[in-house]
Amino acid sequence: MNLARYTAELVERLMMANQLEGFADLYVVLLRELSNGAPVSPAALAPAMDWPVRRVTAALKQAVSTEWDDDGNVVGYALTLRETPHTFEVGGRRLYTWCAFDTLFFPTLINRTAHVVSCCAATGMPVSFTVTPNEIQEVELAGAAVSLLLPQATADIRAAFCCHVHFFASVATGQQWAATHHCIEIVSVRDAFSVGRERAERLLRATCLRNAGSADRE
Repeated sequence: MNLARYTAELVERLMMANQLEGFADLYVVLLRELSNGAPVSPAALAPAMDWPVRRVTAALKQAVSTEWDDDGNVVGYALTLRETPHTFEVGGRRLYTWCAFDTLFFPTLINRTAHVVSCCAATGMPVSFTVTPNEIQEVELAGAAVSLLLPQATADIRAAFCCHVHFFASVATGQQWAATHHCIEIVSVRDAFSVGRERAERLLRATCLRNAGSADRE
């Protein structure tokens, strides 16, 4: 696989996953609020976006797979308060992500350091590491890998992409698993981090939110 070419196409497809006007800006603001570890109301997002609350609510309801609580607050969209196989600890708060890839680029988007704990989808072996906005550190299972694929044109990014993106104990283990799954690529965790950081940087450039948000780098 030509990783540079694959990266460019993957990032482009992920960037196009939700074409609602202004949603990329809202997505970054929402992630930063969710990283504080509590449900987020549309009213809390409206001032940062300079949108009416009804517009924020409508955009979040149109976004497929947005997770809500009974009080009308958002509890998850890629970064979630609901348990998944991928633990994402920020500032001592235990959060989760929809897929392995999310753990690798969210630190750049939220400008925070995270400790990630997950497991190999084939063997159950634990995979853990620390991710700063700029680098990946302390990888346990040095040969750990990630499955990636090129998502189809759909707003349901969770079904089209996230459900197929897992950690593996090694590239070889991932390749054995991928042999029975269509159009899956297996890359090292460090290469996947490079892909993820590129996506995050492009998204931040597109939204002009690089210096926004109240969270300081840890």
